Amino acid sequence: MFSLYPTKNMTSGEGGMVSVADAAVARLVRLYRNQGMVRRYENEVVGLNNRMSDVHAAIGRVQLTKVAAWTRRRQHHAARLTGDLRGVTVPTVAAGAVHVYHQYTVRVPDDRDGFAAALEREHSIGSGVYYPVPVHRLAPFRADAAGADLPETDRAARECLSLPVHPSLTDDDLDRIITAVNTLASAGA
Repeated sequence: MFSLYPTKNMTSGEGGMVSVADAAVARLVRLYRNQGMVRRYENEVVGLNNRMSDVHAAIGRVQLTKVAAWTRRRQHHAARLTGDLRGVTVPTVAAGAVHVYHQYTVRVPDDRDGFAAALEREHSIGSGVYYPVPVHRLAPFRADAAGADLPETDRAARECLSLPVHPSLTDDDLDRIITAVNTLASAGA
């Protein structure tokens, strides 16, 4: 499944898409997105009205022609950040894996929120904290109530900070980000 939400690597304005190799699963997906029916008023399952509009699909088709180049730019930016950032833990990529860098997420071991505020206040660089509450701490999934102890997950939620990596960054933008992060990290911000 691919989200095509406006902030994703490619968008259709809204919506998403599913890619499957199994005909039976493909049929179920079509049923679920079309109110549970193939033929009008012959519902086979409980479904939703999740059909993408033609306008959104047209936007997505154009974006598909550009996403490979955008991904290469993101990867280029990520390589610069990974090579030049100091004082934060940069993301790693498993052998044989390819990262598309929807986000470039570093770990700031001390006062991530203060670090993010200083990036914005002192250097006019935005950043993002995604998923600040671990799933096992969310009310519907309260695993901690059952005695779950996930200290590394809790630590990651406290430390993770996403830096700009989008394809429209310039080399000057990257230099500013690198300088700001390294300055703040060395100052212990």
